Amino acid sequence: MIRGQVWLGTLPGALRRHWIFSAALGVGLILRLVVMAAYRPAILVRQDSFDYLWDAVQLKPDPVRPDGYAFFLALLRPLHSLTFLAGLQHLMGLAIAVLVYAVLCNRGVPGWGAALAAAPVLFDPRQLDLEHSVMSDTLATLLMLTALAVLLIRRPSWSLRPPSVGRSAVAGLLMGVAGLVRPITLPLFVLVAACLLLQRAGWRRSIAALAAGALPLAGYALWFGTFYGTVALTNSDGLFLWSRTMTFANCAVIKPPADLQALCPGRQPAGRQIRAHKADPLSMLLARPSPRLYLWSREDWLWQPPSEQFVPDIAAFTRAKNDRAMRFAIRAITAQPLGYARAVSEDVAFTFLNTDRALRFPDPLAIPRGLDYSYQVAAVRGYAGSATAAGLQQQGIQADKPYGYLLQGYQSRVYFPGVLFALVLVAGLAGILVPGRRSGAAVLLWACAAVTIVLPSAEHMDNYRYALPAIPLACMALALVLNGRKVVGGPLRAPEPDTLGRNPAHQRVPVA
Repeated sequence: MIRGQVWLGTLPGALRRHWIFSAALGVGLILRLVVMAAYRPAILVRQDSFDYLWDAVQLKPDPVRPDGYAFFLALLRPLHSLTFLAGLQHLMGLAIAVLVYAVLCNRGVPGWGAALAAAPVLFDPRQLDLEHSVMSDTLATLLMLTALAVLLIRRPSWSLRPPSVGRSAVAGLLMGVAGLVRPITLPLFVLVAACLLLQRAGWRRSIAALAAGALPLAGYALWFGTFYGTVALTNSDGLFLWSRTMTFANCAVIKPPADLQALCPGRQPAGRQIRAHKADPLSMLLARPSPRLYLWSREDWLWQPPSEQFVPDIAAFTRAKNDRAMRFAIRAITAQPLGYARAVSEDVAFTFLNTDRALRFPDPLAIPRGLDYSYQVAAVRGYAGSATAAGLQQQGIQADKPYGYLLQGYQSRVYFPGVLFALVLVAGLAGILVPGRRSGAAVLLWACAAVTIVLPSAEHMDNYRYALPAIPLACMALALVLNGRKVVGGPLRAPEPDTLGRNPAHQRVPVA
């Protein structure tokens, strides 16, 4: 009780010291309240939303994606409230901004600079849209930022001391859990372990982070195996990679065996729709069928023969079909490595050049009707109850018009431009390459951002939703290199005794 009173007593002073960020946080809170008033109980316009709700009710491994987010939904299921879920995710978004600000201030960045780095999280309408959607991205981003904060936040007396073995393990564990929530963060616990090793923090810390990150993944894989007979996280990695190869695969070059010829682009309906274009190269590129179309077209090979199952993904995403698709994908990439590199590069470029109007809030007047909502209604009924499901079935997705129109105008004028995103990444990389401004913290943050941008394009296709978690990481990396303070001894490096044999980690030094 006394501690609570002391904390409340110091709050006004903290708000005055950090008034720029406090004001920005307040505006961010108001924006989120407007979103909650506009779309009630939550945004459910993406098929993934209903899949997550279905998995939270059934508690059976999903063949397409790990069920980390479904476990989170299952914990909240007794409340039967999508409104509470959306509100909690909005608080997570604010917490992400607080973490960005806290880490940067802790490492010496001025308050205005730290607040500027957190601004995209607070104000970008794409961020608000995802927070209000039944989607895994916000939770995964919070886990990822928390893991990095555990590694990077220091006390003044620890400025030369690397994170302890326990902190390294906690960071790795949080990254591993984030990988189960959103697979694009899956490699980051390995990256954290590698960074600790390269920064000479000691092999014990690196192994602790690696082992702790692998623990939740191994447990999930064993649970998955009890249902599908094979130890894995999904039955989809080969199928996603196969869809990636459809944009460049040439079976005349690949020469697949007879059992893989049905997987060639020309044998898929989407591939047969390709026609020669005399327009500019960008128009030709945009007109090309996307990997998503190959993966989800019910006329493609993996969906044959047609299934009458209530949950159709189970019929397409089987272990046998996944292994078959992986064999084709490996052959295609091996035979055409330059084609694969070009396809990935083009998609990464699209992340910055073709996404300034991505993830828009649904139009208040767009009310889908006449569609088969049986699966969606069943998923919502199982999770949130019959009343919410009935509202979805009768009205579709619609917004409260005054607030909905306000958000429509806001998202048309305020957003984080893709070109600016690219400049932040390039400037951060340039700063990292300057020895006087380089720090292990900036390198780790920038590398995590790069992985979350490139990995989706390498395994399937670009989607600005996948790149959103990279924005705060890239902004943090740039803020650190622009701050220009070189950390003595490196931020993660184990200290060495001085000439008198004393350990500098036990001396008080200013935070750099």
